[in-house]
Amino acid sequence: MKTLRHCLLLLSLAAAAPAATWQPVHVPGKIDFTGIAWLRAWVKVHDSFFAKHERNLWEESVGVNIRKLAGAHEVWVNGKNIGTGGSFPPQYADAGDTLFRHKVPVGTLRKGEWNEIAIRMSVPKAPGGFLAEAPFIMNYEQECIFEGEWELLTDANYQPGGALKQKPAHAAFDSFHESQRVLGRTEQVHGPSLPPKESAAKMSANDGLKTELLLSEPLIAQPFHFSFDERGRLWVAQTRQYPYPAGLKMLSRDKYYRAVYDKEPVAPPNHVPGADIISIHEDSDGDGVYDKSKVFVDGLNMANAAVRGHGGVWVMHVPFLLFYPDKDGDDVPDGPPVTHLSGFGFEDTHAQANGLVWGLDGWLYGCQGSGTTCRVRRPGIDAPDSPGAHFEGCMVWRYHPDTRAFEIFSEGGGNTFGVEMDAQGRAYSGHNGGDTRGWHYVQGGFYLMQGVTPGKFGPPRNPYAFGDLPMMATEDPVVRFTHFGAFAEGSALPPALAGMLFAIDPLHNEVIASRRIPHGSTFDTKDHGVVVKSADPAFRPVYIANAPDGSIYVSDMYEFYIAHGQHYQNQIDPTTGRIYRIVGKDAKRETDINLAAKSTEQLIALLGHPNKWHRHTAVRLLGERKDAQGVPALKKLIATDNGLAALNALWALHQSAGLDDATAVLALHHASPAVRAWTARLLGDDYGSNRNLGLPPLERKTAQLLPTNVFDALVAQATTEKDAETRSQYACTARRLADVQALPLIAAVMSHDEDVNDPYIPLLCWWVFEARIPSATSEVLDFFKNPALWQEPVVMQQVLPRLVRRFAVEGKRQDLLLIAHLLKLAPGKEQAALLLKGFEEAYRGRTMIGLPDELIKAMAASGGASLSIRLRQGDAAAVSEALAIIGNPKAAPEDRLLYTRSFGEVLHADAVPVLLKVVAAKGSDELRKAALAALAAYDREDIATGALAALPALPEGVRPAAFALLSSRARWTQALITALQSGGLSLSLVPNDVAENLRLNADKTISAAAEKLFPKTTTGYDFKKKITEVETALQHGTGNPYLGEVTFMQRCASCHKLFFKGGSIGPDLTSYQRDNLGTMLISIVNPNVEIREGFQFITIATKDGRSISGFQVDRDNQVTVLRGLDGQDVTLDAKNISSVTPMGRSLMPEGLLEGMNEQQIRDFFAYLRISHPITK
Repeated sequence: MKTLRHCLLLLSLAAAAPAATWQPVHVPGKIDFTGIAWLRAWVKVHDSFFAKHERNLWEESVGVNIRKLAGAHEVWVNGKNIGTGGSFPPQYADAGDTLFRHKVPVGTLRKGEWNEIAIRMSVPKAPGGFLAEAPFIMNYEQECIFEGEWELLTDANYQPGGALKQKPAHAAFDSFHESQRVLGRTEQVHGPSLPPKESAAKMSANDGLKTELLLSEPLIAQPFHFSFDERGRLWVAQTRQYPYPAGLKMLSRDKYYRAVYDKEPVAPPNHVPGADIISIHEDSDGDGVYDKSKVFVDGLNMANAAVRGHGGVWVMHVPFLLFYPDKDGDDVPDGPPVTHLSGFGFEDTHAQANGLVWGLDGWLYGCQGSGTTCRVRRPGIDAPDSPGAHFEGCMVWRYHPDTRAFEIFSEGGGNTFGVEMDAQGRAYSGHNGGDTRGWHYVQGGFYLMQGVTPGKFGPPRNPYAFGDLPMMATEDPVVRFTHFGAFAEGSALPPALAGMLFAIDPLHNEVIASRRIPHGSTFDTKDHGVVVKSADPAFRPVYIANAPDGSIYVSDMYEFYIAHGQHYQNQIDPTTGRIYRIVGKDAKRETDINLAAKSTEQLIALLGHPNKWHRHTAVRLLGERKDAQGVPALKKLIATDNGLAALNALWALHQSAGLDDATAVLALHHASPAVRAWTARLLGDDYGSNRNLGLPPLERKTAQLLPTNVFDALVAQATTEKDAETRSQYACTARRLADVQALPLIAAVMSHDEDVNDPYIPLLCWWVFEARIPSATSEVLDFFKNPALWQEPVVMQQVLPRLVRRFAVEGKRQDLLLIAHLLKLAPGKEQAALLLKGFEEAYRGRTMIGLPDELIKAMAASGGASLSIRLRQGDAAAVSEALAIIGNPKAAPEDRLLYTRSFGEVLHADAVPVLLKVVAAKGSDELRKAALAALAAYDREDIATGALAALPALPEGVRPAAFALLSSRARWTQALITALQSGGLSLSLVPNDVAENLRLNADKTISAAAEKLFPKTTTGYDFKKKITEVETALQHGTGNPYLGEVTFMQRCASCHKLFFKGGSIGPDLTSYQRDNLGTMLISIVNPNVEIREGFQFITIATKDGRSISGFQVDRDNQVTVLRGLDGQDVTLDAKNISSVTPMGRSLMPEGLLEGMNEQQIRDFFAYLRISHPITK
C-alpha cells in the first residue's frame, strides 16, 4: 500500500511540473541543448510530387536531405520513420558530416495538406542543430529548402503525427523552385531485386531465340560496355563509380543534374582511385560458359568503355581517353597509361563520352551525350590553354591512333550512348526519346539536336547549317526509348532475323527487332516485334553487340530505378549487373574464335565469314600487322568479289598498305555500292581535311589534290551513280577535298534531279559550300556563273536559297553586295524569286536596314520591291505609308520596328515628330530605343528637348539609348549638362558608363562640368586583392545558378549573350572558355587588361557634327557600322566620317562585382560556368 501511495505521489508531482512546449528556433543555426529533442516543421509539397509517370518517376524520387546535423537523428514524415543518421543511446554514434538522403516512401505525403517533418535528435554535448545548411525536400526537379523558423521541443516523449488540413501558424514551408542544391554520394537505396538466376528465369524470347545468363554479380557489376579481343575473350567495363566522380566536390548544379565541380581530375596513375574495373572473361573450353576471369585494371574513376587494339587497351576514362600498353598480351599493363585525349566533359556523368568501338577505317569511334560539353585536347601536342575542340551536347567523334587526328564525325543525336558499326561500316546509335529506333550517322553530318529547347540546351553550333539531318523515321508508334541497338549479323541467330536491328529498351525491359527500309540515302524502320522480354522490372539493358560465337550479347545494368536523376539521388545499386546471350534455340555457336593465332592468309580468308565479328576483327588485325605479303590477295579479292569480302578487303588494304591509284580507280567502279562509297570516303580521309570541329593530324593540316586519274574517275562515277547512299558519301567527301576538286565533284552530285527531296543529300550538298565561306567565297561565286547549274533542281531549290540566306544572315555590307551579284546572275524571275526566298528567311524576325543601294536596285529589278525597298528609293507614297505604320500602335510590332530604324538611314523631316511621339509614348522598349537611335541622324534642337523631357519616365532599359542620343552632338550634350546642373534632370539617372564618357568628352567645357557633377571616387583599385577575395569566396561554399542568372540579367545581359539570353554589344560568352576560372576572373575584375579583338571602344566624329561611341561591327570603303552601349547599330557613310579615335579601354565597366556578398558571387559564377541553358 505504501508503494502504491508513493507512485501516486510521484505521478501527481510530475503532472504538476510544467510540460515542455514547442519553441521557435531558426534553421540553420546552433541550438543550446543536450540529450533528446525534436525539431518540427510542415511542408505543403509541389503538385509535381504526385504526378503520374510510367516509371513513377516523381513519387519514387522524393527525399529529405540532411547534412551536418549535430549528433544522431531520426526523420519522420507524417508519423512514419523514414531514416536514421548515426545511432541513439545506449549504442550512440554521431552521424558526422555525412550527407543523408532519406527516401520518402510512395504514399507518405498528402496532396494539398501540410505534411509534418519531425526530426528526433540525440546530442550528448551542445550545441545541437543544423550547423551549416538547412535541410531540404526534393523530387526529381523541384525542391523546398527548410530555411527559417522551425519548432523545437526539448522533450523525448513526442509522438509524430500526420498531415494538417489547415496551415499551421509557425514553421510552415511551401516555396518550391527548380532543384539546384548540391548533392553527393551517400547511403544508396536499392530497389526491389531478384537473384541472377531468378531474374533470368523471368526472361522470355520469341522467334526461335533463347536467352542464357553468362555473367552476374559479384563477378561483374554495372556493365556499361563490353567488347571482344582478337582471342574472342570478353572485356567488361564495370562503371561502379557512377554517378559521382571520386575526389571531386560539387559546387553547383541545375535541375537536370548538370554540375560544376571544384577541379579537373588528374589522369591515372596519379588520380583519386575510384571503384571502376576493366575485367576479362574467357570461355577456355568452348562450352559457352565463362570459366576464367581476371581484372586488367581496377581503381578507375569514371571508366565506361574499353577496347583492345594497337598493342594495348583503350579506355574511356572521362575526362580522358587512355591507352594502357600491353604489347605482349599478358593482360598486365606494360607501364602507366598514356593520355591520348583530355577534356571530355563530366557535368552529367549519365551523358559522358562513351561507347568505344573500332571503325573499319582504322579510327577509334566514340560518342558524347546531351548533358555534357567537351574541350578536347591532345596532351603533349595541344597547349593546355589552347581552344581545343569545344562542343556542347550529342555527337559522334573519332580519333586516329597513328596520325593523332581528332574529329567530330557527326553532330547531333539524342543523348548518344554507344556506336554500332554495321556490316557495311555505317554508324548508328540510339535515342533517349520516342518516335524513332535511332540515328544513321554520315560523315560530317549536322543532325537534329536533342537540344531544341532554349531552356535546356544551347543553340546549334553552326548557325549556317540551315537544316539538320533527321533521325530514322519509323512506320510504327515508337514509345520512349530505344537506348541503343546492334544489327543481327551472326551465324548463331535465326536466318529470318538476319540484318535486323536488335534495339534495347531499358524502360520497358525488352529487346525489339526492327527492319531497315531504304529511304533515299538513309533508312526508315519497320518493327518486327519484341524478341526478348523480361518480367523483372529491374532488367535494364544498356549495351548490346554481336559476339564471336555468332550470337548477340546484351548487358543488364540491373536497376529498379532507371532515371539518371534517381541515380544522383543515390537510388542505385553499384553491386549488381548481368550479361546475357541471345541465341537461336537450335543454333550451333562458332567456336573458332582465336583470331590472334591465325596467319595473314587465314585472316584474309575470314573477310567473307558469315559472322560480322570475324570479318571486322580480321580487318583490324590485318591493319595492325601491315603484312606486305597479304596485299596482292587483298587486291585480288577487291577485283573479283562483289560482296562483303571485297568491302572488308578494301578496309584491310587501306589500313595495312593504303590505296594505290589503280586500286582506287577500280574500286570506284566496283559493282558493290558500298565499295564505291567507301572508296570515296577513304580518299577524302587520305587527301582531304576535316571541315568540322576537330584537331588536325600531326603531319598534314590542309587538303592535298587527288591524283588526276583518280579524281576524274570519282567525278565520272558521281555523274552516273545510281545509288543514293553512295551519292551522299560523294557529297561528304567533296566537303573534305581541296576547293578546286570539291566544286566539280559536288556539281556532279547535284546533277541528279531525283535527290531534290532526299532526306540527306540536299543538305550535304549545301554544306560543301557552307564550309567554304568565307575562305573561298570568290571561288563559290565563280562556280555559280555556270548557267547550266541554275537549271538543276537541287541547286535552285536547295542550295542557292541557302547561299543567299548565308550572306544575308551575316549581314555585312560585302555579304549583301554578294546577294546583289547573285540576283544579277539569275537567268529569270523564277530563279530570282527562289533567291529572295532565302533572303526573306534570313530576315525573318530581323529588321531590313542597312541594305546597300546596289542590292536594293537588284531586288527591285527582280520584281521584289517591298515597302522597305521603295522607302529606300525615296518613294513619297512609301514614306507616308511607313510613317503611318510607325505611328499606329495596332500595327505589327516587327513592321513598326523595321520602318523606325529605316528612318535613321533614309532621312525625312516628317519622321522627326512621329519618332519623338514614339519615344514619349508607353510601348515596346525596342521600338523606343530604335526611335532614339534614328533621331540621332537629324540635327534639330527639338530632338534634345524632347529626349530630355521624356528621359525621367523612360524604362531603365531604354535610358542608355536616350543618353547615347544626347551624347552624340555637342549642343545636345551641353543641353544634358545644363539640365543636370539645374536639377531639371536627376544625377541619379546617369549610369557610371555615361558619366565616364562625359568626363572624357573632347569638349573641355563639357568634360570639366562632368568632372564636377560626377567626381571620381575610386583611385588605385587593387585588382589582385579583388581577385584573391573572389577566389576565396568561391572556395568557401556552393552556388545557386538560378539566383546567379538573375544577377547576370541585371549586370551583364544588356551587353553579353550566354546561350539564348542577353545582348550583342559585347562578346558572346557561350563559346568562351568559361571552364577556365583564372581567365574569366581577370576578364571580369580587370576588363581593360586584355580587350577582345573586335570589341575595342572607339569614338567616331562625323562631318555633320555627331560624336558616336561604341565598337565597330562592320566596315568597308563605303560605310562603317558602329554598335553603341545601347545595343543599337548606326550605319555611317565613309564620306561623312571626319575622325576615328580609339579610347583604349573595354566597353565592360570596372567594379562589376562591387556590392555583391560572397554568396551572390558564388551564385553568379555558378551561372557563368553552366554548360547548358537552365531556363527558357
